[in-house]
Amino acid sequence: MLTEHLTEQNKIRVIYAEDFDNHPEQQDIINRIFEIHKEYHNLWVFCDGSNRGAMTSLKIAFGEDPHYDKVEDVSPSSNKLLPVAFNRDHKQMISHLVSLFEDDYIGIAEKYDKLIISLKTAYVNEYALDKEATSYSDSFDALRLSLKCFNVN
Repeated sequence: MLTEHLTEQNKIRVIYAEDFDNHPEQQDIINRIFEIHKEYHNLWVFCDGSNRGAMTSLKIAFGEDPHYDKVEDVSPSSNKLLPVAFNRDHKQMISHLVSLFEDDYIGIAEKYDKLIISLKTAYVNEYALDKEATSYSDSFDALRLSLKCFNVN
């Protein structure tokens, strides 16, 4: 998922979304992220920090230091790959997502149909996503990760 802030319109739009079928190999995902990074230079990548092996592989591929104790130790001023403590921040990220939609900040093109379906079918109880009841829940998770850096007024 790739989002950008359009400052003049004060909107956030999704400019790339892709679902991977059949659980691709970790290296295929790393290669795809690297390709996107080459195309969009001013890019930060937020990843679920619970998969430490994937984060280490990504950081090595991007030439970043893979050694850190906590996700808070990874600064966006010196890193493009940022682990997120999903288990700790997931409710806040849903709250943030809801707030951005309520204030009409997010634009999603119709071609991102799986993302739209994920949003329409999302079942949330007390700001926790029920992944079994939500279609394309990985798309939903990717969107809330991609919005983590946006504070729109």
